[in-house]
Amino acid sequence: EIRDYLKEFLNAGPYRCDTMTDSQHNDHSILETAHYTNSYCNIVLETHFDADQSGGTFLTEKTFKAIKHGQPFVIVGPAGSLAALRSLGYRTFDRHIDNSYDLITDNTQRWQRVVETIQAIHSQDMYKWSIRCWPDVEHNQRLFVASKQDRLNKLLTLLQTL
Repeated sequence: EIRDYLKEFLNAGPYRCDTMTDSQHNDHSILETAHYTNSYCNIVLETHFDADQSGGTFLTEKTFKAIKHGQPFVIVGPAGSLAALRSLGYRTFDRHIDNSYDLITDNTQRWQRVVETIQAIHSQDMYKWSIRCWPDVEHNQRLFVASKQDRLNKLLTLLQTL
């Protein structure tokens, strides 16, 4: 039963994926590069899964770290997270990942689809899969480092009209 597995998992903790201190974990300029260089895909566990039932999205540095470090990703977060990234010009690997989970507003159903998506990715030759994703990875990295002046100017104009 799943409750038994969960109890076993929790009792075996605490788990550590690095040797950083709590202070270092909160310093976003420090990065454990092995988390990005030794993997083909990033499963981004965003801060919120349902954005406090607001129907909104909530993207954090977790998503943008995957982009910065050149990884295809699946976002475990609120519905519309990928749509929000696309609206900023980012590519979300739609030709290589079944991203239909991003459209599902029911949290349980979205979670189930995310798990199916991750399983489908994992069932492939990960190296070949990552190579197919590379054009989108490169596009995202170029966009990430590009000037954000236009977006900031739009925001400033909007704020001035309030």
